[in-house]
Amino acid sequence: MTIGDPKEGGDEAPEEPQEGAPEDELPASPGLARAIGRSVSEQHLRTVLESLVFASDHPITVVELAKITRAEARDVRKLLNELKAEYQPRGIHLDEVAGAWLFRSSAGNAPFVRELLQAKPVRLSRAQVETLAIVAYRQPITRPEIDEVRGVDTGSALKILLERDLVRTIGRREEPGRPLLYGTTRFFLEFFGLRSLRDLPMLREYTELSEESQASLTARLSEVGLAAEGPAAPEEPPVAPPDEKPSADEPTE
Repeated sequence: MTIGDPKEGGDEAPEEPQEGAPEDELPASPGLARAIGRSVSEQHLRTVLESLVFASDHPITVVELAKITRAEARDVRKLLNELKAEYQPRGIHLDEVAGAWLFRSSAGNAPFVRELLQAKPVRLSRAQVETLAIVAYRQPITRPEIDEVRGVDTGSALKILLERDLVRTIGRREEPGRPLLYGTTRFFLEFFGLRSLRDLPMLREYTELSEESQASLTARLSEVGLAAEGPAAPEEPPVAPPDEKPSADEPTE
């Protein structure tokens, strides 16, 4: 019996989940045993989910997996989380990013993967890292507001972040001049391994953001090869190591 086939004897096939519907609103399933056939064990379903995530050409959602396997979304999520734990100590990780699941190499092995692919790490300047952190924690935010927080002009840094698809325009503020509003992108979530913006560390004020978020962002950037060192543009100063003071011509906030 194949997954999702109705049982012999005339039983109807279980109703398919509606594509795009929230997991909690999926149509009721007759249960995992009937949904995938009594001859298919939970362990078998685990391997099916593993194969589907691996074979998918895009990060795949729980809703999509539930639709394909005719299993309940909560069962799919449970098994995916179990698989995620199994892969945690390995060189390949199963992660939920921006609401979808995918396999990817361990961030700690990034230098070796880059050497294999002959890929050079993208470098962000200190100004770009700080600007990205401000947008991430304060979005939606206008450029004048970013400038006010940093105390310097952020036009060049913001331009680089837009080009690298880490930041995007998300609308305009309804006030005189209707300034553009900026926010982070789906790629930002994928890059930092976040399921949603709610997974960002909670910060109470910018004085904490200036230290805590920089350390968190820089650590993650270093892990995956997006090094926060060296300028991305000639006019922007590089990040100083933690035990060094900024140079005299470097703006301090």
